[in-house]
Amino acid sequence: MNIEIARAADLDRVETLVSWLKRPHLDRVTVTMPGLDTTERERAARTIRHLFNDCGCAWSALTFVVAVAAAVLARPSGGTAYAMAALTCVAAAVAGKLLGLAWSRQRLLARLRALRSAS
Repeated sequence: MNIEIARAADLDRVETLVSWLKRPHLDRVTVTMPGLDTTERERAARTIRHLFNDCGCAWSALTFVVAVAAAVLARPSGGTAYAMAALTCVAAAVAGKLLGLAWSRQRLLARLRALRSAS
């Protein structure tokens, strides 16, 4: 999907696409709003594309690694303890993914608001 942001109505349309779990993948974002120089337009387009395409995997990986390290340091013994440690690691990864999606969504909305106020 390609998006061009040239006026406030385009920002309104883009904001309707911002969701937690169903953000479309963007191949290209073009910002041509008046009041911004070329560098600001390119930076805004790059940031918006990155945040739209962010899937939360980096946060998920980080929380999973931290949970695995904690599980190893806790030294579980027995089948039940190993199962609980594994479930805790998976739960940490899911929570990290949701946290990453929420964080990128908030940053995306803040960037769109900043773009609106700059024009």
